[in-house]
This record gives sequence, C-alpha cells and structure tokens, in this order.
Amino acid sequence: MRTTLLALLLSLCIAPWAVAEDDPLDEVKSLIELGQALIDAGVELEDEARMAKGLAKLKEARTKLKGMAAKPGVTAAEKNRIERYVVDVEARLDWYDSDLFREGKPADPATEAEADPLDQPEVDPEVQTPPLKKGEQIGTWCRRVMKVYDATESGTGRAALARQMAWKGGVNALPTLFALFDKEEDEDARVGIHEALTRVGTSRVSRRMAAYAKKSKETYWDHALDVIYRALERPERFEPERPWMRAVRAFHKLKNRELTLGILTHLDGMGGPGIAALGEVIYVDDFGYHEHTIRLLSKKRDTRAVPPLVHKMNRFKFEGKVKLSAHKALLEMGWYAVPELVNRLNDRAAGIWISWTLRKITGETMGTDRRKWSHWWMKEKIRHPELFDDPDERPAVVTGK
Repeated sequence: MRTTLLALLLSLCIAPWAVAEDDPLDEVKSLIELGQALIDAGVELEDEARMAKGLAKLKEARTKLKGMAAKPGVTAAEKNRIERYVVDVEARLDWYDSDLFREGKPADPATEAEADPLDQPEVDPEVQTPPLKKGEQIGTWCRRVMKVYDATESGTGRAALARQMAWKGGVNALPTLFALFDKEEDEDARVGIHEALTRVGTSRVSRRMAAYAKKSKETYWDHALDVIYRALERPERFEPERPWMRAVRAFHKLKNRELTLGILTHLDGMGGPGIAALGEVIYVDDFGYHEHTIRLLSKKRDTRAVPPLVHKMNRFKFEGKVKLSAHKALLEMGWYAVPELVNRLNDRAAGIWISWTLRKITGETMGTDRRKWSHWWMKEKIRHPELFDDPDERPAVVTGK
C-alpha cells in the first residue's frame, strides 16, 4: 500500500513534465510567445532594441521549425502542423520587419525624396518650415517644426507642415505625426496629416491605425480608415500591401457588421488597389459576409483575389459547401486565376481543390504536381496576353448562368 502510494505521488510529480515533453513544439511555441511579447513591448515603448530582440526570437523559432520539418521520420500530419507554425511565424516577421528603422540618425532629404513615389509636397508660402540643419537629428527638427505648427492658425498651413515632416523625416517623424493625428481637429489640417502618414507608410502606421480605431470609435474610426484607404492606393512597389491587409483584418476582427459591410463596399469600389484587402474578412473565423465577399471576389480579374479563395478551400477546416463556393468563384475568374493557382499547388490543405479547379479551367490533367503545371504554364501563358494587361483596365467579368 505504502509502495503504491509512493508510486502515485511520484507519478503526479513527473506527470506535468511528461506532458510537456510529449509536444516537441512546446519550446518553439515559447520562443514565439517570448518574441511577440518583446515586440509588443518594443512598439509600446518605442524601443528599437527590444523589438530587435523579439524579431531575433521569431527568427530562431522559424529556424527550429524548419529543422524539425526536415528531420527524417516526420509524418505528413506532423509536417503539416509544423508548416502551419512556419507560416504564422513568417507572417509575423513580414509584419514587423519594416518597423526596424533608423533611431536618432539624421535623415537625408534627398534619399527620402528619391525613395518616395510622391513628388515633394508643395510648401505653403505663408508658413515657413524650419530648415533641417546639417547633422541635426530628426527628433530635434520635428520639435522645432511642432512649435511652428502650434503657432499656425491656418489648417492648410498646418497640413503643409505635416507633409514636410513626412517628406524630410520619414519614419523618424512618425512619433510627431502620431501626436498630431491624436490631437488635430481641423479637417483641412487632417488631410495633410493623413497624407503624411500614408507617405511614410510601413507596418507601424497600419498597426497604429487599428489601435486608434479600437481606442475610440467616435474620435478615430473614420480617420484611421481614411489613412488605410489612402495607403492601399499607393503603388505596390513602394508600399507592400501586407501591413495594410493586416490593418483591414484588424477592423474586421471587431466583428461590427455595419463597419465590415462599409469597408467591403469601399474596397470593392477601389478597383485593383482594394482587391487584396477585400478578401481579408474571409480570414476572420465565425463572422458573416464570407459568401458576400466570395461573390465580390469572383468578379475580379486579378490574381490578388485568389489567395483568400484558396484559403476557403482548406480541406481540413471548411465544409464542402464553402469550398464549393470558393471553387465556383475561381472558375468564374477563369484564366485570370491560373498563374496564382499554379503557384499554390504545394498547399497541403487546398492542393487537391486547386488541382480540380485548374483542370476545370484549363482542361489539363496533371494532378497536384506543381513542377508539371509550372512547366506547362511557362509555354501556355504565351497564348493568354490578356492576363498581363493592367488589371484596372480590364472589363468587368460577365457572370455566367
């Protein structure tokens, strides 16, 4: 009896450790949580060093995950689970990497202007912007500009000052621009602040816009969305869309149906720039408007509409009716969906559905072998010059019966 009791107590002491050891991903999950916590603290405190440590932890987690996936003897189910974590970690890295900016270093106005797709903003003749002295730190210069800003009565004049800060200061001007966004009430001045934030861009601005909206619907909601919409309209080569996709998704996660419908309507009317953002509602689970969004995406002749539809064909997650709706939407897009579908054939969750969709569109039968499809597409795409026209100039899709 005594031996049995001792064995029971020993098993209770060992049990928690045994459970922890059962899951080889526990160490990686801890790294991800630690990295995210460091990044969140770094963003909140504007501490670049802390953010760098957080990113390093996420990169370490990614390396470990890829090493686990490459080990011999890993089952298909285990590898699929590991790859899902890899996708999550890489998405986080994409989201935060652009936030590591020059802290405290003087900006080079010529470099900033050259890198920016917009021309140098017009200077208001009635407002004198303090010149950026040689070797002066941007933070110091922005504080001098703020004194002029506070003394300027004209809303258009204040807007011009905000634009100048963005052009000359770049990401280093963001703390000042956020402060202006927070307090400015004049609509004319706000236009300039919104344009300034759009000009700077980066995931830091998109993240802050979502945070502002959650903070106060009355004060910030419409203003934050305006900045996001303006940013989506920027040329993609200057501002990758991913940060802004996340910002749009953050609004959908508030699960306010009226808000989401308004965003979808606006994005649908934007044409090409709004297509990738249009599908972000699909990534929010247990929320309506998925079918509505699928119908909107089916009318787009643009590969940017494909990823959310492929997401809906996940054979491990969604019921057949939903997958069929996404499949039909891709069929309606037709050949315009083919390039992106071929690129995504390695998707373990949706590969079979992608293969079936490609077969229905092209008449070809090559299963889920991406190499074969890619080799075929290299020759076939020559027959479809319409796929390489400007997406915004394509005629609307005519819905078949």
